[in-house]
Amino acid sequence: MRMIPSALAIGFLLVVAACASPQEQAAREAAQRQSDEAECQKIGFTPGSEAFANCLLKLREIRAQEANTRELRRAQTPSPWWGGPYPGYYPYPYPYPYRRW
Repeated sequence: MRMIPSALAIGFLLVVAACASPQEQAAREAAQRQSDEAECQKIGFTPGSEAFANCLLKLREIRAQEANTRELRRAQTPSPWWGGPYPGYYPYPYPYPYRRW
C-alpha cells in the first residue's frame, strides 16, 4: 500500500520538474532570438534593415510551421496503450462483445 503514495509523489515531482519558470522561458526566447539574428547576419542581411526583419520573421514562421507539423503528427499517431487515436477508443462497433444496442 505504501507503493501508491510514493508513485504519486514521484509522478508529481516529474510533472513539476517539467514546468519552466517565466525566467527560463524568457532566457530560451532570448537565446533563440540571438541565434536567429546570427543566422540572418551569416546569410548576409544587415541588422536593422527591413530585409533583416523579414529574415527574422521568416525564421519564426518556419519554426511555428515545424511545431504545428509535430503536433499534427503526434495527434494522428495512435496511442500504443489504447490502440486508437484517443483514450477510450474501441475499434469494434459494439462496446462489449456480447452486448448489442
